[in-house]
Parts: sequence; structure tokens; C-alpha cells
Amino acid sequence: MKTSTQAKMMALGQLYTNEITDKNLLQAMVDVPRETFLPAALRGSAYVDEDLPMGGGRFMLEPLNAARLISLASITQNCRVLVVGAYNGYMATLAGKIAHHVVAIDTNGDALEQAKVNIEKLGLSNINLQQVKSLANGYALSAPYDAIVICGAIDYIPEALASQLSIHGRLAAIRNVVKRPGIQGGLGKGLLVTRSGGQLQYREMFDASASPLPGFLAEPHFSL
Repeated sequence: MKTSTQAKMMALGQLYTNEITDKNLLQAMVDVPRETFLPAALRGSAYVDEDLPMGGGRFMLEPLNAARLISLASITQNCRVLVVGAYNGYMATLAGKIAHHVVAIDTNGDALEQAKVNIEKLGLSNINLQQVKSLANGYALSAPYDAIVICGAIDYIPEALASQLSIHGRLAAIRNVVKRPGIQGGLGKGLLVTRSGGQLQYREMFDASASPLPGFLAEPHFSL
């Protein structure tokens, strides 16, 4: 089966039937070939509805959750976006297909080098890749952002990261609710954080399960 056919089937079967209806997002999900961002051994599984292991405790989000996070962040062509946990560049590329400008951060320099290659293959020039020491601290040098997308399940939203939202900005993440011992990812909720003036508002939007993103373990001094 040709990749383009697989991508269209994914858009119709996994996304549209789960209320992902924005035309720009659906087109991006079809146009960005997931297999380009995967090791050769995993390319045949690029469109399955589960997270795929990338090594080193990192995962590529399943198509539905990837689309849900982009949708939840309400990314438009005028947005400046921060992608947290960019790794191989897939989520940054999806955002870059829609947004005006994307800053994508990760702690893994080798993964970012591969992300650069992947993104250049697709001809995008509006994505700025940055290696950081801590994902939880975001990238304040380019803040504020209209939208922030966190690429994996987390236990909490760091104040340092949430503070980088612009007024009326949106942060989209999957927050762990129940962890299951021995299983990657637990029961979680799609979380939308919005800034209104100096206040942050939190809304749980949908049920979800995703593999954890390192650097976001629960800290006792801050909870949702």
C-alpha cells in the first residue's frame, strides 16, 4: 500500500471519526509522512494507532493524539508555537505546516540533528530547532508563544513553561491521571491550559493515554 493511501486512510479512519475536522490539520497529517521520522525497522508501523518506541525512553505519539494536541492548541497560520520534546521533528513539522513560526526544543542533540534532516527534506524553513538542558523550562528566549504543545504524557505543568504563553495563549498536553505499574503510559486526560491576563485556566478535554515525556515527573510543590 502506498504511503499516501495509508495517510489518507489514517486521516479518515483514525482522525475524522474522532472529531478532528480542521481541514488544515487533516491536510498536514496527510502531507507529513510519518515513516520519514521513524527508524527503518518501524516504518511499516508508521500509521498504527499506538505510540512507537524511538529508543532511549522516547516515543513517537500515535496519530490521533498527535492530531488532538495540535487541534487543542488551536494553531493557526498566524501563530508562534513552541513544541516541547521535538525529538525526531514530527510534531514540529506538523505545527510548521500550519503555523507562522515554530520553535522546537529537545535535550537530545543527535535526535535534533536527524530532525533537521527530516524537516529539510520536506522543504520547511519556519522551524527553529534548539537543544536545551531541561524540557520543563521551555525556551524563554523566544517567548511568548501563542501555542505550546508538549509531546508526551506529563504529571504537571511547570510554572516556568506556562509563563511563556502569550495573553490568550494555549498550552496542550496529556496529563497522567492513573499510572499502571510496568506499562508505558497510563490513563490520562487531554489538558488545555489558557492564559487570561495573569491567570491560568485548566480544562480537561478528552480521555487519552500516551507514553511519558522525561523531565515532567510530579513535584510536590506544584499541582493541578
